[in-house]
Amino acid sequence: MSRDEEQAKQMLQVYANAMLSTSSELNSEFGRAVDAVSSLSSILVVTGLGKSGLVGQKAAATFSSTGTRAAFVHPVEALHGDLGIVEKGAAMLAISKSGGNEETIEFARQFKQVSAGTVITLTEPDSRLEKISDIALHIPHLPEIDEWNLAPTTSSITSMSVCDVLAICVQRRKGLTAEDFAQFHPHGTLGRRLLLQVRDLMITGDALPLRSLSSSSSELIYEISSKGLGLVLLIDEAGDYFGLLTDGDIRRLMERSEPIAELDARACFSLSRRGTDLPSVTHGSASPETKAIECLEQMQRDRITSIVILEDKRPLGLVRMQDLVAAGL
Repeated sequence: MSRDEEQAKQMLQVYANAMLSTSSELNSEFGRAVDAVSSLSSILVVTGLGKSGLVGQKAAATFSSTGTRAAFVHPVEALHGDLGIVEKGAAMLAISKSGGNEETIEFARQFKQVSAGTVITLTEPDSRLEKISDIALHIPHLPEIDEWNLAPTTSSITSMSVCDVLAICVQRRKGLTAEDFAQFHPHGTLGRRLLLQVRDLMITGDALPLRSLSSSSSELIYEISSKGLGLVLLIDEAGDYFGLLTDGDIRRLMERSEPIAELDARACFSLSRRGTDLPSVTHGSASPETKAIECLEQMQRDRITSIVILEDKRPLGLVRMQDLVAAGL
């Protein structure tokens, strides 16, 4: 093992131990913080200076994405005009390792005067900042991982971990679901998986290969080749979905010397499923409101590559596995 590798492992072990120490700092104050944030009808203002400010920016983003309206406000900027974001009934999460920088302390004081809201602090124990707080959360007093104990490392990761678990506990207290979370991430992978319906991806209109059961085999072949999807959907006299034929079905009929030229769509469909020498062709169906991810799971489960979308028994569209994969599911 190289010296660098050994040092890296030692530092990560320090982080692991720091997480355990952070856990031991949690007490009834944490529950009070969850109560305060989850019951907010106004905004959560997150603040911090330096590296604590960067942790605060990430925390504000995490709260916002998990259902709590939050914004990061730099303490210096707040004292020079940005205090206007503070609303009556708002709450503050003030982050500071030592809890001793004057800007954050003064911002917290001004916040309490303007909003009369709850101030939650996150510092090492017995800080000046927590003296003006309503709820005091703590990170353990631990050395940083650099050899001079100067670079905010251990303190940053412990602060971020407390902010993260606070945000998720608030999310759970509010009863937010994965679908709610997806609403805040509509263009992310989760948003696509939970919000995208097959109506957003299906092939429809003139691009949909569609023929009646009375169509001739030549009309079927033309429809399959001209629409370029390798299949044709068949409808009965009432316009309801009957089944589908693939180019493979037609090819197998020709290989078996069936009189293709004399057959209509109904006969082709029936003959394509006759005998035990042919593979079973079972294509599923779904409604336009079906989640796209559910269709993909059905395709994977049933080992099929397309699903017919029906509305009142009539074919409205077709969704293919390649379209679902291309959509990022």
